[in-house]
Amino acid sequence: MTEIGTISKIDKKNRATVRFPRKTACENCRMCLKPKDEMYVELLVKNTLGAKVGDKVSVSMGKQIVLISSIIVYLLPVVLVAAALFFTRSMKEILSFGISMGILIISYVIIAFIDKWIKSNKNYIPKMVAILKEEDNQNGK
Repeated sequence: MTEIGTISKIDKKNRATVRFPRKTACENCRMCLKPKDEMYVELLVKNTLGAKVGDKVSVSMGKQIVLISSIIVYLLPVVLVAAALFFTRSMKEILSFGISMGILIISYVIIAFIDKWIKSNKNYIPKMVAILKEEDNQNGK
């Protein structure tokens, strides 16, 4: 998956904050924790091409990691809570509810560890692929 964004800042560790326009699919998600009126998402990537603030860049991330991340974030908590509800169905409702909420919290802790592993795995880190010239942008390249 390749997206085109604009570099909004570069830090002292030569990492670029790339700002991407929000997609239609992002409209109700709010996973990026941006307010609904902010029509962009930001991503921190290593500035391997020496891009400058204001440059348009192409950033690539494997399709597989996008799919895996979506499955982990959305499906894992649902599956674990459903399993907890199933196994605690013979208990009192309040106890079943409490165990299920505990499992939900544990699922988000698991997701945090998986996220940390993904961010440290070089195969899954988004990469700056190209600096686009203005004429490339106008021609849709």
